[in-house]
Amino acid sequence: MPIDLGQVDWLYVALLAVFAFVANGVANLFSFNHRGFAAVLGAAMFAVIFVFWTYYPHGLSFPTSMSGERPDIHIPAR
Repeated sequence: MPIDLGQVDWLYVALLAVFAFVANGVANLFSFNHRGFAAVLGAAMFAVIFVFWTYYPHGLSFPTSMSGERPDIHIPAR
C-alpha cells in the first residue's frame, strides 16, 4: 500500500470529519433538503471552518494538526 497508515494523524482526521459533518448538517438545514445545493453549501461551509481553524490569526492556540508537526511525505518511484 503506498500510504503508510501508521503516519496518519487519526485524531486530526477525526476532527476534520467532525467539521465536515457539522458543515453538512447545517447546510442540509439551510438548503431545505435540496441535495445539490446542500452539497455545494456544505463544501463551502467546511472550507470556511477549515480556513478559520487553520489560518485565521485569532490569537488562540488552535492546532493546525494534532501532532503539531508535518509528516514526511515520501512518494514512491514507479
